[in-house]
Amino acid sequence: MKRLDRRTFLRVSAGGAAALVLAACGRPVRQPEPSSPSALSPTSTPDTASGGMGSNAIAPTPTLPDGIPTEVRITPNDAFYEVDIGRGQPKIDPDTYRLRLTGLVERELELSLDDLRQRSAGAHMRTMECISNPVGGNLIGNAVWEVVPMRELLEEAGIREGAVEIITRAADGFHTSVPIETALDPLAYLAIRMNGEPLPREHGFPVRCLWPGRYGMKQPKWLVEIEVTDRPYTGYWEQQGWSNDAFIKVNSQIELPGDQARFPVGEQVLISGRAFAGRSGVQRVEVSTDNGETWHDANLVQAPEHPELVWTMWWYVWDTRGVSPGRYVLKARATDGEGNTQEGTRSGLFGDTFPDGTSLIHARAIFLDEV
Repeated sequence: MKRLDRRTFLRVSAGGAAALVLAACGRPVRQPEPSSPSALSPTSTPDTASGGMGSNAIAPTPTLPDGIPTEVRITPNDAFYEVDIGRGQPKIDPDTYRLRLTGLVERELELSLDDLRQRSAGAHMRTMECISNPVGGNLIGNAVWEVVPMRELLEEAGIREGAVEIITRAADGFHTSVPIETALDPLAYLAIRMNGEPLPREHGFPVRCLWPGRYGMKQPKWLVEIEVTDRPYTGYWEQQGWSNDAFIKVNSQIELPGDQARFPVGEQVLISGRAFAGRSGVQRVEVSTDNGETWHDANLVQAPEHPELVWTMWWYVWDTRGVSPGRYVLKARATDGEGNTQEGTRSGLFGDTFPDGTSLIHARAIFLDEV
């Protein structure tokens, strides 16, 4: 699949064409494979007083459908999305590679890949999302990364008084910055391995950044220099109008069922997907089967460690017994830990992602057919 850099994307008009370009920016995240039914109960319960039965009759217990998510999904390396600035993927020799830590520090550091490996803090799960990921898009992925704590490197170098930001520079010419407080966060990392393997070249070999709560545009691949500075810095995408903060907005996506799917009336319909948010995490996901007229709480499956930094799997079972045949619009909305809830379904400029990401509600239409 051809990758498009965000500069090319910005030249395309808004609306449907923009959505198509966004989808072409990276490789799609794979759909979840069917798994054994969960032991959890469905969120929909049968109406025992309807369906032609007497009020004292006992309705048969519905069978849960296959495919209910029981654990947080990991995106394989070859399915993880890719975005770059259109200058190609640098080929870096691991034997001669050096990461330089410069600027407002007591002592500058020059670290080899072996030096970084010796400072490893183990493996941690983390989700990454592109700021230009449209509603229902695939520019998002979740992996287990072997990491080096950024805070320890800065403490080793010794931050001098007056530091306000760190500038990160990549081998392909990309550059951006984050506040010094972000770099000192205990959950701010440099990644050196991905899903048990050395970072693939397309995902930043040998080192990339992993900052909590920020979109991918703030987390460079092919990292070669970190500079501590005493003044605000405007990075590559920021110079072109994209957000300087790049805080992740709460968002969710319906993955199952597929758009325009058909089911016989009376079937248990599994509605499932994923949700993601900023540092406060996903606290709630709701599902509507009537185009937003009513909402129902979904079941959540979250990571055991720092779930606020990892996407949440969610599911809801819609019992369609007694429901009329026809077309139904499904929607999903998430709420983060600060009480921010997704709203709105109309797309704006570039799929509503420009300049600081989108939090619009994802919707899909399905059909119930008369048996």
